[in-house]
Amino acid sequence: MSILLLLLTPGIFALYWLVRLQICLSRVRYLVDTYGVDRKKLRKLSCKEIKALRHSIEDLRKANDAFGLEALVRPYRA
Repeated sequence: MSILLLLLTPGIFALYWLVRLQICLSRVRYLVDTYGVDRKKLRKLSCKEIKALRHSIEDLRKANDAFGLEALVRPYRA
């Protein structure tokens, strides 16, 4: 049983990281498609920073703050 666990652990770990990578890439794709953000400028950001950026954008969008939203997205546009 423990040998089977030792054999399956790297596969489960790799699957976990692939899912995390896909979630991060999905966030980047959403920002690119919805707000016209440049992918090259987002490459410099970590996944946590992209998540924080998306939450900030969503908060400003829900508050109907167009000027704040434009000021937040402008540095990342192409």
